[in-house]
Amino acid sequence: MLQLDNLTYRWPNSVNDNISPLCLTINSGEWIALVGDNGAGKSTLLRLIAGLLKPTHGSVLFENTALTNYSAPERASKIGILFQEAEKQIFHSTVMDEVAFGLRRQKLSKEEIQQRTLQALDVCNLAEVAHKHPLDLHSGQRRMVAVACLSAVAPKLLLLDEPSRDFDARWMNCFEHWLNLQKAQGTTVITISHDLDFVARHFDRALHLSAGQLIGDGDIDQILRHGELQPASELPAPTLISLSHALQLPLQREPHFWATQFINATKMNQNA
Repeated sequence: MLQLDNLTYRWPNSVNDNISPLCLTINSGEWIALVGDNGAGKSTLLRLIAGLLKPTHGSVLFENTALTNYSAPERASKIGILFQEAEKQIFHSTVMDEVAFGLRRQKLSKEEIQQRTLQALDVCNLAEVAHKHPLDLHSGQRRMVAVACLSAVAPKLLLLDEPSRDFDARWMNCFEHWLNLQKAQGTTVITISHDLDFVARHFDRALHLSAGQLIGDGDIDQILRHGELQPASELPAPTLISLSHALQLPLQREPHFWATQFINATKMNQNA
């Protein structure tokens, strides 16, 4: 689906490259997490993949076509992006109009626009606030409005920048349910996240960036669990993964497994 060919980017007035020459292939249906310290180049890379920035050198190919050959509406129909701050991508006076905007840009029939809009509102638990102003909602709901916009358009590739922020337990559950639907539909997802427990639950491959360079690319478990694969900077493992190492437990991801093993280990320690 996506190929980065000697991709390099340098922000104006910057002395060094913010993204060093990067060669990378991402297949359709992959779920990839970009991890690393602040300033590592993760957001810059995400914007290059979205076509919001033009490479200084090299190219980004989407389905074997240079991203620069697509018009903005064409890119928007194929690649969806969720910014860190949902307010930056909300500009209509009602939730329903906001969610329907991307569909109207595709010049679909009124019937299809209405059907897909209502479906997205329902999936994102926003049907009851469809006629409210998005900025009158609390932060978790506002974020789900931006998610519903992506859900309605249904792009092949989703780019999510710190997607788990602003959610309480209820809305995090709603968002993760939506994520599971995307996985079932075969959508390709690339995320930036410092929430490594969230990353470990949902993603299969990790790209670890440091100072604009790719210093780790592999199975999510290997990248997040092993410090020796992160030579340039310290990246803490997810909480439960660190705990499993400390207690010498088998490494699995299922939440019920972690809970059971932790309880059993606690009981063993108390008995000892």
